[in-house]
Order: sequence, then C-alpha cells, then structure tokens
Amino acid sequence: MKKVVAIGIVATLALSRFNVFAGKDGSNYVGIQYAISTYSEDGISEDLNPTALIGRLGTKISDNFSIEARAGIGLQDDTVNVSGIDATLDIDSLLGVYGIGHISVNESTSVYGLLGITRAEASVSLPDYPSFGSVSNDETGLSYGVGVDIGVSNDVALNIEYAQYLSKSDFDVSALSFGLKFGF
Repeated sequence: MKKVVAIGIVATLALSRFNVFAGKDGSNYVGIQYAISTYSEDGISEDLNPTALIGRLGTKISDNFSIEARAGIGLQDDTVNVSGIDATLDIDSLLGVYGIGHISVNESTSVYGLLGITRAEASVSLPDYPSFGSVSNDETGLSYGVGVDIGVSNDVALNIEYAQYLSKSDFDVSALSFGLKFGF
C-alpha cells in the first residue's frame, strides 16, 4: 500500500500544473474529517483502530498547490489483547503542516497528494489494571497521502483521503478519512 501511495503522490505533484477545485489563488479553506486510524506495531498481531476528529485550515498558493495546517483529537479508543492483557490506545492529539499538490479531474472534482510533518500524541492504558494508569508518548515524522475532493457547490466539497501520518522502525500510524471542505 505504501508504494501505491508514494506513486500517487509523485504523479499528483508531477501533473499538478492543472487547475483545481478550491478557489482562486490566495483563497482559504477550512475542513473537518472523521479519521479511522490504524496503528500497527511489530510484535503485535492485531492492529488498533482508534478514531479522531481532524480540523483543517489551508491557503491556496497557486492553481495547483496549497499549504495546510491540521489539528486533531481522539474520538474513540481501541483495545487489543497482547499476551492475555488488554491494552487500550487513545489518540490524544495530532498536529501537522502539509504541502498539497492538486490535479483537477473536472470542474468540481480534484485529486491531490500531500507531503508534510505530523506530531502525534497517544496514550496506552491497561483497563484490567487501572492502578498502572496510562502512558503517553509523542512522535514526530514525515507524512504523506492521497485524497480526492468532490465538489457539491462552488465552496463546498466532500473529501476522502488516505494518509500515512507516521512510519517508524517499529510502528506505523495511518488513517482513512472522510470529511467536508469549505472555501472562503
């Protein structure tokens, strides 16, 4: 899957000389996404899938390029059993800055690739052993992904996106997101 996403980003950025939904140069947009994340770690056979709510704020720099900031919080945690002990993962926060390269498919739809940096903080707890409390950890790393904006009016688009937020030597965090984007 990572190779497909990387090829999609390269193709999007290479072909991004085309026009795009999202308004004229200098226009701004806000958005909101519901993200179903996937946390995979070496040594744990089951993935964890906590959810998050992500806010987006961006500025269109040119017909084919935007700069975007994101901030997110966890909505629902997920629990996995590791060697007979339940472990729960909750997303505490997500902050990032991204460059977005757009390709217009038609008047109301565009595909895009994103590349940037994300800082994510998560907490792990053991629900069967509340006296151990929870442990929080934060990581920062390179992020990339692909998505599509489907215009429903001049200033509103539906959004679907896959992003690899963090990829470290022993774990990965990715998300499939669905949302709305509003131009202003």
